[in-house]
This record gives sequence, structure tokens and C-alpha cells, in this order.
Amino acid sequence: MINRRQLHDSVLFVTLAGLPMLLSGCAHATSHLELTSYKDPYSPETYNVQWDDCAYYTGPGGDYHIVARTTHIPDDGGDEITQVMHVHLFWRPRPGKTFDNPSTVDATIRYAILTEQGATVYCGTGFAYPKKRRTSDKLLVKIESARLRLESQNGDAPDLLGNARAAGELLAENNAALAVDLRRQLDLRATPAEP
Repeated sequence: MINRRQLHDSVLFVTLAGLPMLLSGCAHATSHLELTSYKDPYSPETYNVQWDDCAYYTGPGGDYHIVARTTHIPDDGGDEITQVMHVHLFWRPRPGKTFDNPSTVDATIRYAILTEQGATVYCGTGFAYPKKRRTSDKLLVKIESARLRLESQNGDAPDLLGNARAAGELLAENNAALAVDLRRQLDLRATPAEP
């Protein structure tokens, strides 16, 4: 017999794995992230996330803040699952001029899986290349060699990834109001409650 916790974890796991199938055909036109979980180091698993919303704003010091969100309701009618990612790009590399070092990082990353039962938050660093689109005000950010680890869990949210690597592309619109709102939602829902 499967208990409610095991069923919830299974549904969440299938949801993460099934998102690319639901949104196939637009991987190059939208924002996406590939997560490789090393929770079981002998059998890494890869998950793809397609983002519904992706926006950015430029901070007072010239830093980019890119925030992405996707929401999914499982087919079995279970609780809504929201995934949010905030990338803080604190310096901008210049392709062809910036020295390439595999250990270099220029961005901090927070990735959260939010459910009605709680939140699981991963944080880490990575290397990101921003490039403004010439035909629009959108920003294309390529994320390379990012590493994430479990930062916090609250409520009944499971740790699905453990230590993970991440790579992908974010195509963000220049929409400070949306980016700030999404970041605020992440901060509010991902912060553990005071005892």
C-alpha cells in the first residue's frame, strides 16, 4: 500500500519529468532548464523544466535579476506545483574578451519547488552569458555549469534533487514589475516559518 507522502512524491517526480513532453516543440523559442540530479550518485537523473513566465530587471549597480516561473496541476487532480528560479547575474562576461576558466562564476541561482504542503529550495552558483536581442528588448541568458544544493525545506515538501547541476537558456522580457513580483513570491513562500 502506498501512503499519501509516497504518492505525493511520485506525482511530483513524474510532473518534473513530464513537463518537456507537455511543452515539446518550443524548446528553442522559450526558456528552459535541464537539471541533473545526483541524489543517487550512481544513477544520475535528468529533468527538463519549461518556464511559463520569464522576466528581468536591472538593479541599481547594473546587475541583472532574471526570474522564471512555471505552474502545473497534476493530471490526477493533486495540488498545484510551482517552480520558481531567480538568477542574479552580478557581472557580465564579454565573449572573446573574458578569460574562460571552468571554475569562474558570475551568477547566483535559487531554484524552488513550491506546493501547498511547503517548499524545497536549492541554491548555488553558475556561469551565465547575457545577450540582448537586437529585434526586441528581451534578454537571452545562457546558463552553463551551474551547481545547486539543498538550501532549505519547510512543510511537507520533498527533496527530489539533492545535489544537482543545471544548464539552459532563459529568454526574459524586460518587465521589472513582473520580475520583482515573481522574486517576492519566491522569497515569501520559500522562507521557513519562524517557530
